[in-house]
Amino acid sequence: MRWTLLLITCIQLTYCKVLVQPTDELDWWQNSLVYEVFPLSFKDSDGDGSGDFKGITQKLDYLVNIGVTTIWLTPCFESPLESGGYDTTNYLAINPVFGTIDDFKDLINTAHSKNIKIIIDFVPNHTSDKHVWFHKSANNDPHYADYYIWIDAINQQEVIKNSSITPIIPNNWQMIVDKKSAWVWHETRKQFYYAQFVKNLPDLNFRNEKVHEEMKKILNYWLKFGIDGIRIDALKHVYESESLEDEPLIEKDKPLIDYSSLHHIYTADQKEIYDLIKEWRLLLDGFKQKDHHTRIIMTESYSNHSVLFEYYKSGAEIPTNFNLLARFHNFPPKKFETEIENWISRMPMGATYNSVLQNHDNQRIPSVYGSELIDGLNALSLFLPGVSIVLYGGEIGMEDLSDDVNFARGLMQWDDTKNAGFSNGTHGPWIALHPDYVTRNVKLETEDPKSYLNFFKSVSKLRETDTLKRGGLATDIFNDTVFVLNRFLPGHKNYTLIINMDANNVQSVRLSNKISNLSASLTVVVGSVNSNFDTGLVNLGQSVDLEHVYMG
Repeated sequence: MRWTLLLITCIQLTYCKVLVQPTDELDWWQNSLVYEVFPLSFKDSDGDGSGDFKGITQKLDYLVNIGVTTIWLTPCFESPLESGGYDTTNYLAINPVFGTIDDFKDLINTAHSKNIKIIIDFVPNHTSDKHVWFHKSANNDPHYADYYIWIDAINQQEVIKNSSITPIIPNNWQMIVDKKSAWVWHETRKQFYYAQFVKNLPDLNFRNEKVHEEMKKILNYWLKFGIDGIRIDALKHVYESESLEDEPLIEKDKPLIDYSSLHHIYTADQKEIYDLIKEWRLLLDGFKQKDHHTRIIMTESYSNHSVLFEYYKSGAEIPTNFNLLARFHNFPPKKFETEIENWISRMPMGATYNSVLQNHDNQRIPSVYGSELIDGLNALSLFLPGVSIVLYGGEIGMEDLSDDVNFARGLMQWDDTKNAGFSNGTHGPWIALHPDYVTRNVKLETEDPKSYLNFFKSVSKLRETDTLKRGGLATDIFNDTVFVLNRFLPGHKNYTLIINMDANNVQSVRLSNKISNLSASLTVVVGSVNSNFDTGLVNLGQSVDLEHVYMG
């Protein structure tokens, strides 16, 4: 399979399906290239084996060079790091493993000086069970007693009278990660607490107004500190039904096994979430009124379109679109086109499209599709309109680790020296290196004009053009296997991405069959790693053989 980029000018897509019309001027975030950084794995500046803020600051020029306009930092708050940092113990303190609060401030200021925005992960659904709130709640401190979701056992009186009796859970709600009840018995309080993910992550009670006030206090603190937005983790899980009814089995004739056995009508996507977004939107907009700078809300919810489109209406700029994730692999071109069209055609008027093809919770592209599709899927992500969200290391084709939990969170591969240039210290890195770092790293790929990295940079550079910033999108499919996407803007150059998605066969296409007014000679902007095309003129009035990727 080969992917190639073609430059096509002054054409009319007579038969192509137009999905997006050209738009007017955009806010800073609407054409943003959002680069997800897992700080622990990005760059270790002090040799202790863990990535840190200073390490990220040192690499800002690299990020500018590859076209990044926004950095999304996964959780940086104080945490025992038992759950990847999503186990917060203090929302108002920086985790010392990443450095000091001054280091974080320096990262923000330096990023802003290079026109890079910073958004941070905000984890409101749960805290660590080591958070002081939870300790006070477990001990029935009057102020904190209802910060979390507590409930008696069905046989509460018997348990209180006789500690040897096993408490009976109140319903069939299940943990998402562990295959067990979401209700965890607490011996001190003599009640169950609700933990939707794992035992050490008790869910906060958003039906308590004090929790709302705490969250607004936290957001105010970091917004004043200088962040440009938040990415809300696990938003769909923040509210649960007060009814505490059993969730229905998906297959009524089969026993309850785990979370996947149930329809989650009481523990996910509750309507109160929309009001919560509005509440936080109002808070963020209060800052915009003072300096006219938009602070964005990006959300994480693996929910259906109708729910996510309500997020748009409630004030979220970027309800993350997971429909193109690598885990939904083996997509034929028609499936890609349908998924893109379904979102674009149905999202609310004035909303901005976004795409993500890999993240820290899902397999990396080459681990699913193979190396031949690295360029193609990177190009697709960058070429689509709106916001492109990419995972660190995706630009060099990093692969998954052999790690059940941190498979997509491997060390950034900077060069072929010890520890891949991630760390120069005597302490070993916090996680093992992928063995391919010797041949797949930033240094080597920078020097190779046909590398994944240089292909990525060439495509991301096009995002600076008016055509990719504001232009429309039209799509078509040739031979059932060749995906064609065109970005067009009247009075400007048009750009077309042509993707051969048949890994086993060369495809011959004649663009003039579906594109009218096609020039006899068009210009190749960049060809992918395995492409047989180089920059320069090419005759597309005749059939073109596509073995892998092609863009123009």
